[in-house]
Amino acid sequence: MTDFFYASLEKNQRINQFFLKSMLNLSLIFCFTMIVCILFACSGNINANKNPYENTLGIEPSVMAQMGTANYTTIEWIDTLVNLGKLKNRDTVSLSFRFKNTGSHPLYLLAVQPACGCTLADYSKEPVWNDREGIIRAVYTAKDQAGAVRKTIRVRTNSKNGQWHSLAFYGDVVADSVKQ
Repeated sequence: MTDFFYASLEKNQRINQFFLKSMLNLSLIFCFTMIVCILFACSGNINANKNPYENTLGIEPSVMAQMGTANYTTIEWIDTLVNLGKLKNRDTVSLSFRFKNTGSHPLYLLAVQPACGCTLADYSKEPVWNDREGIIRAVYTAKDQAGAVRKTIRVRTNSKNGQWHSLAFYGDVVADSVKQ
């Protein structure tokens, strides 16, 4: 009977050791899994500024932005009207219009179209990320016209709050400076 008791005790000890090793292995696997999950969760912010319009098809992201209405954003214009004041004939004036991307997706300026040839506009073709500001620069040259001047620039964006936006500037070309 003692042999049976010792054999049974030894068998119980082996079962307990096996159980403890199994629990230790499960604990290690659980800890490893949790560490991997935490690392993947933390690495999610690495691509926070990844452009949703980037592609391998050779299509410009700005073209994709026009079609991806689900990723449209919102724009807030800081400057929409600029007073040039008094100008002389052939004066060249630089002006700028600032805006801010108030949405959660990249903002693209898809087209910037001055209303006439006396105005040239320049803008970034790169996206303006959310909560960032952008700028449209323009140069106006007064050409042989006296009196009040009002010019516009139309801007097309991938924004929910209107795709077309109108910017304007005005001034007064002094009559003495214009050849009659």
